[in-house]
Amino acid sequence: MNNCGCCCTNTLNYCDQNVCDSVDFDITAQIAGTHKLSTEFLGIKLTIEETFSIGESLVFPIDKLNENFQYTVELFDPNGAKIVIHKNDIDYDCFRFKTVINVSL
Repeated sequence: MNNCGCCCTNTLNYCDQNVCDSVDFDITAQIAGTHKLSTEFLGIKLTIEETFSIGESLVFPIDKLNENFQYTVELFDPNGAKIVIHKNDIDYDCFRFKTVINVSL
């Protein structure tokens, strides 16, 4: 199931991510400026914007997202172009992760 209004061809799974932290997509910025993470939660479009320099890792805070929910997201560069990564001979145009709460006892 795809929870964003995106048009995904291939989705790369980033598994569980601590909702109180950030998600590192292991992608570096090719263009300096404001990048966007776009998704949906219960039909509401959500966008997180972060500014990166060329060569910086795309790391987005997810502390405003609801916990215990699986998100499918798209990433966009400052020109509005969808970010696609090539990994293991596959072009991934969407990314998935589940927000969880990590508790240390």
